[in-house]
Amino acid sequence: MADTGQRRTTSTCGHRVCQSKVLVHWYARAIHFEEKGIIALPVDPGSVQSALGNYGAKEFGYEKTSVTTEEGVPGLISVIDDTTRETHSGKLWQNDGKELAW
Repeated sequence: MADTGQRRTTSTCGHRVCQSKVLVHWYARAIHFEEKGIIALPVDPGSVQSALGNYGAKEFGYEKTSVTTEEGVPGLISVIDDTTRETHSGKLWQNDGKELAW
């Protein structure tokens, strides 16, 4: 939710949450380039139903988020299982295996 590409099309996401996510994304990219023995990649789990996720959904007029934990976790595991330094490290990923633009 906090990549710069999505910020161009979404009016708000909670500035404190966005700032922390962008920082984590930046660190993952920096680690990729500076630490050759480490695989570093942020993965966006989607709008998973949680206290924070549902709070955010209500801010946008929804009762709750659309993805349950049971639906979201397999996607995260799949991305992690498919990860190599050459294909995934230093890039931002969605839980469905699609690469997101920085």
